[in-house]
Amino acid sequence: MPQFGGETVIPSDVKLILIDCFETLIELRERKYAPRTGIGDFLRHFVRDLKIPVVVISDAGEDLVISALTEANVRHLITAIYHAGNASEALDGGRMRKRLDLPLADFRIKASESVFIGDSPMDAQAAQHHGLPFIRVPRSEDAMFSFTTLITGPSRYRSGDFSDLMLDRYKKDPKPKG
Repeated sequence: MPQFGGETVIPSDVKLILIDCFETLIELRERKYAPRTGIGDFLRHFVRDLKIPVVVISDAGEDLVISALTEANVRHLITAIYHAGNASEALDGGRMRKRLDLPLADFRIKASESVFIGDSPMDAQAAQHHGLPFIRVPRSEDAMFSFTTLITGPSRYRSGDFSDLMLDRYKKDPKPKG
């Protein structure tokens, strides 16, 4: 069954971009947070050139998100930050879901006028739950992906293909339990 989030283009009428933080916007390289490939151009294009707010939404704590964005030198390009303390809700089984409705309300933007960019099935679930278009990008293990493809679009990346790749990897080397 295909996962929600097969979009590869940011719509031309978008008024708000929401983006996951860790492994989507930034990655850990040699024990330091760094921007993903092409993210500087992506943020400058949408925030500075087109004046479209870009907000980070993460299920991590506020201090960690702010320090990671600062270390990666992208904090100054982010319009707002939503985090575990102000934008997540508990689900069954101890899982958390990002509250994408909160930035929409704060910016007075309809779900259809925004897009959420993330890297996980939980991100896709949050977007689907809140009615936002969703672009699933590969995690930082895919060094070939660049956010610049989302400026010009369409990206050659297809989220279904990546999902199959990750599932195959998991089947070969599942994380130990306990």
